[in-house]
Amino acid sequence: MARPKNVIELLRDLVAIPSVNPHGNPGTDKTGEEAMAKYLGNFLAKLDAEVTFQHVHAGRPNVLATFEPEKKEAQHVAFAPHTDTVSVVGMTIPPFNPEIRDGKLWGRGSSDTKGPMAASLWALSEWAQSKARKKSRVRWTYAGLMGEEAGNEGAYALAKSGFKADLVVVQEPTSLEIVHAHKGVLWIAISTAGRSCHGSTPERGDNAIYKMRRILEVLETRVIPALAERSHPVLGATTLNVGTIAGGSKVNIVPDGCTVECDVRLTPATPRDAALELIAREVHAVLPEAQVAVLAECMALDTPRDLPVLRGLSDVARGYNVAPWFCDAAVFAHAGSPSVAIGPGSIAQAHTKDEFIAVADVEAGAEMFSKFITAQEELAATAAAGK
Repeated sequence: MARPKNVIELLRDLVAIPSVNPHGNPGTDKTGEEAMAKYLGNFLAKLDAEVTFQHVHAGRPNVLATFEPEKKEAQHVAFAPHTDTVSVVGMTIPPFNPEIRDGKLWGRGSSDTKGPMAASLWALSEWAQSKARKKSRVRWTYAGLMGEEAGNEGAYALAKSGFKADLVVVQEPTSLEIVHAHKGVLWIAISTAGRSCHGSTPERGDNAIYKMRRILEVLETRVIPALAERSHPVLGATTLNVGTIAGGSKVNIVPDGCTVECDVRLTPATPRDAALELIAREVHAVLPEAQVAVLAECMALDTPRDLPVLRGLSDVARGYNVAPWFCDAAVFAHAGSPSVAIGPGSIAQAHTKDEFIAVADVEAGAEMFSKFITAQEELAATAAAGK
């Protein structure tokens, strides 16, 4: 593959590489992030970065590239996009054949989050090939993280390895606003058990779906209102959504099992354990034998806007914002590395059947990230001179 000549060619390369998260129904057999990690590793190695791979699962690595400063290090700043995408089920455009039309680039991941990834990667490559690199006082790391779309697996693996930075800049489509706070998430499964029998004699069985109906009623009438009362001044209310339900095996068999999966969006006003205790208590009040299990979770993010290390980014970004969604930034923040999320494009296009990102937005993102690198280097040099 020829080296891209601009940020849009780079984005086309990235979208053309399938990197669908394999969890759930991916809609393709082209799953996993290995090919994407190899592309990034090769691209960054040609810029004389020190490239390593952290193998989280078979065929699903993190890729890490570091540019060590020739001057004494003053700061460590990391770019951290995720390399996976969501499923391609139901897409109405070719997911891996990036097309440019109407001023937009179309394809799976173009918005979330290969557009933001391309913008930061291009900016870093321009800096790495400039004279400014020889004067650098920042240790720049580029971390391509697997598994963000299903449990933040890559971020957790990297954080648990002892990775630390003065600032982690996660790439997400935020319209170039700095997302410094977002809700956390708690995904839980609630299961009921029954007894199967022939559908013509249901009185001989025990219908697990009917039992689940009672639980759904208590979730809607008691749990959701109780969570909504726990409001955060910035992030708003804690919410619960029942996202999936599965039960039974055939129309003429009384179902012996039923499971719902719930998406709970947490704020600092509702700790994870408090939300889980509330849900379990209300569920067991109507059905003591029901099972409540945690599937995945991510903490809320609440990075102070006035951190000195954010000055360089805040000077070039389009202000601050908060988000109802969650991302890898919270993982690093809770592990001791101040973190925010930023990137071109809008979250409104993420995960859609005809995902796209505006070409002009990607170009503006690359320009903003270039200005950020320059600003951060200037701040690091000033800090070093004052020591």
